[in-house]
Amino acid sequence: MNGPELNLSEIGWTPEFEQAAQEVRLGAPGLTLLPGRVAGVGRNTATLWTQGGAQESVFAGTLRQADVTPVVGDWVLAEPVPDAPLRVHAVLPRRTRLARAVQSGMQLLSANVDVVLVMTAPDGDIDEARLSRYLEAVRAGGARAALLLNKVDLTRKPEAVLAQLRALDPAVPVLPLRAKEGEGVAGVRALIGPGETAALIGSSGMGKSTLTNALLGREAAQTGEVGATREGRHTTTARTLYRLPGGGVLVDNPGLRDIEVWREDAAAGFEDIEALAADCRFRKCTHGSEPGCAVVRAVARGQLSEERVEAYRAAQGFAAGRPKAKRRK
Repeated sequence: MNGPELNLSEIGWTPEFEQAAQEVRLGAPGLTLLPGRVAGVGRNTATLWTQGGAQESVFAGTLRQADVTPVVGDWVLAEPVPDAPLRVHAVLPRRTRLARAVQSGMQLLSANVDVVLVMTAPDGDIDEARLSRYLEAVRAGGARAALLLNKVDLTRKPEAVLAQLRALDPAVPVLPLRAKEGEGVAGVRALIGPGETAALIGSSGMGKSTLTNALLGREAAQTGEVGATREGRHTTTARTLYRLPGGGVLVDNPGLRDIEVWREDAAAGFEDIEALAADCRFRKCTHGSEPGCAVVRAVARGQLSEERVEAYRAAQGFAAGRPKAKRRK
């Protein structure tokens, strides 16, 4: 056990989580199960924030078999074990999630996030299509979004850039920042209510770790040097959970150059392609350049259009630009 005792409500524990925990306990008579929030994840281990402080844990075998891997931000129930790490038995239902589509399906980045702070800067990083995908991914996961324009002093027309960002979604707040100088930090802090969880995402070098340190009031996250281009360097290599002064939690994520939106109904409307895909040689076929792809064969026979397959691949989050099958003459 490390550090002082924690007030769980200050780090996101709610009556809804308590009710879910009680239901799990009813199904596990004889076990003492304590709540903890996942602050870091290893292969089969996790650092938990519990009422007793930060503690190490291992995943119970039943949890591994259930194929529910805890991620940063999750609330779990763990059993105290004498002279050993806590044993995590259950992951409580997630209120929200921040996820992206990858070739193997969905990659969950963090859980139970209330507001996602999308950071950009006017030094070549602003790409409206990419930022729109960030916002769509946030909405799809159930969280609120905010756009942060850091290094606002790098543009001679800040109001024009801010207007450009506001036009992406009028319902999303847009805040100008100079995180290194502390300008605008108070406005960002006001977006994070008592006991809420915020997540910082964006490209590398945008100043996410600098803003993290400003919000914490201490040098906790490593920041990169600023070169001649005035761009920061990528420094965050793992998702890290921080407690904010006055209550609340912040997740500092590694840089994301882009994000593909994960949709639960990604296969909706493509049932014919899904049926063909069952005959592909590889179970995780992306229907691009893999040998033995039944979908590519269907395109070659004229059963499917290339455009329809590309739309399906985009919905699944597969990378664009793969070789296409040539139709038979």
